[in-house]
Amino acid sequence: MTIAICDDSVIDCLLSKFLISEYFKKRKMTCSIITYETGAKLLSDFENGTVFDIVFMDIYVGDELGIDVAGKLRNEGYDNLLIFSTITPEYAIASYSVKANGYILKPFSGERIESVLNRVLEHYVRDYIRIKVRNSYVNIMYSDIIYIESRNNRCILHTADEEYPLYMKLDDIEQQMLDEKSRFLRCHRSYIINMDHVTAVDEQFRLDNGDSVLIRSRSRAQIKKTYLCYSGKGKA
Repeated sequence: MTIAICDDSVIDCLLSKFLISEYFKKRKMTCSIITYETGAKLLSDFENGTVFDIVFMDIYVGDELGIDVAGKLRNEGYDNLLIFSTITPEYAIASYSVKANGYILKPFSGERIESVLNRVLEHYVRDYIRIKVRNSYVNIMYSDIIYIESRNNRCILHTADEEYPLYMKLDDIEQQMLDEKSRFLRCHRSYIINMDHVTAVDEQFRLDNGDSVLIRSRSRAQIKKTYLCYSGKGKA
């Protein structure tokens, strides 16, 4: 899970980062937190492909209004969780115009962070990966991904209709996918499969688009067992 904190107060940034980290650590969940002192830098990173699951946005960010920054973020396609923070509830109603999911008053405390995160995360599931295609970004639904392979110093994401180049390491993609969905399985140093698209398994995984994917030989028994347990065809 990747979290952005946009706040021009260094002290508030550090405190909220610490409290959010502690929240996820206690729940044995991984998170990456990026802090921003300006809305412009946050918007730039998002436009350049950074995916955020949660954005904590201060109502006042330097000379900018956080609601204006959030509006631009929404207009650029951000549709994940958005939580405003401020010393005053003055903008609480206005925050809903940018589809805010929560509102937290300063000063930050562990209890306030816990309360808002418990509520917004209760039913939150991000069901896509955001990737760059030529000069823009698209969201690919996890359910549409058949497999991802590492080939010639880049990765290829396969769906039923198209192949997308990913300029990331397969190890990094694996971490992101496994954090999000148990359906994905690293079955070989060069492959991650979506087990929902497997039609048969022997020495390889047979996929519903007609492709076959190698299984790492030294771990074949365990990998096949993982798939069989996931699909309900084997015992845990």
